Amino acid sequence: MTPALETLFLPYSNGQLPAEAGAALFVNAMYAPDLQRFNAAHLRWVQWFKPYAQTLERAGFKEETGDGAPGSYDAAMVLGSKSRLETEIYLARATRQLKKGGVLVVAAGNKEGAGRLKKMLLALGYQNIAEQSKNKARVFWAEKGQINQDVLTLWLQQDNEREIPGGFVSRPGVYGWDKIDRGSQILADHMPRDLKGKGADFGCGYGFLSYAVLDKNKKIKALDFIDADSRAVALCEKNIAGFAMKKQGIWMDLTAEIPRVAGGYDWIVMNPPFHEGKKSDSDIGVSFIKNAHQALRGKGGALYMVANNQMPYERVLNDLFWSVQTIYTGGGFKVFHAVK
Repeated sequence: MTPALETLFLPYSNGQLPAEAGAALFVNAMYAPDLQRFNAAHLRWVQWFKPYAQTLERAGFKEETGDGAPGSYDAAMVLGSKSRLETEIYLARATRQLKKGGVLVVAAGNKEGAGRLKKMLLALGYQNIAEQSKNKARVFWAEKGQINQDVLTLWLQQDNEREIPGGFVSRPGVYGWDKIDRGSQILADHMPRDLKGKGADFGCGYGFLSYAVLDKNKKIKALDFIDADSRAVALCEKNIAGFAMKKQGIWMDLTAEIPRVAGGYDWIVMNPPFHEGKKSDSDIGVSFIKNAHQALRGKGGALYMVANNQMPYERVLNDLFWSVQTIYTGGGFKVFHAVK
């Protein structure tokens, strides 16, 4: 449990707010034991990241589907993001769905934007703002009064899909949403032009690699595009809609699950996520590699993968695959071609 998530529930655990305050909405939700204070029948959550969503589902809480009706909740909680833009979007969504006089609770880590939360609440027009600090995080709670509709509309519009460089459609919150990722561009530049059969894009994002591989390889019969972010899957579907072959979007945590494909994939492309400078960063990529190996067909299935130069993936690739080649090194990246 993150410090911000633990701090979010302080007003409830301290008795300053009642958990049983009617219908409640949790935006950017993550499971915490304190959620058991709420009646599962009255709480709905919004979460796009599959691992967090699965945990909430398994705990018995139901998802808020669609955008929800305005003014339909008595209380709302928001787990802030280190991105100011994303936090504004989360607050705007919660505000739109909160009844007038309802209470909104929001928390963030001190290094993840906690200092700007009060200004955000004031900008929206909240009143009777209270706050508390703990766990190197801060929580604020306030009453919805006369909301500044101009600010609310602006922040809601920030969540709209928009065109980004390259002519792709994207939206805030998706990894690398407003640019073409450098590693993905390098992989696209070094992908073959003779791929065919059925393949997959592991960690598809908004769809840059899926588009690139389909554009270069006209004999592909089917593509599965897979991501742990449901928003990314939806965007990828739109960005590759112009290609006529069979396509399927899958919302899946590729560190924990393996797509089940009859006969296995003929090939997989991927640019697994990482965060520079942390010891456990390579764990995500290692899981992607292991699951890609299992998802590929038994003999001759091929993996095309790009990684930051400092990511130590060579050992796991050589342990699993019959042939491993580094087909490009440059610009801080390396591209692998591995065959079962």
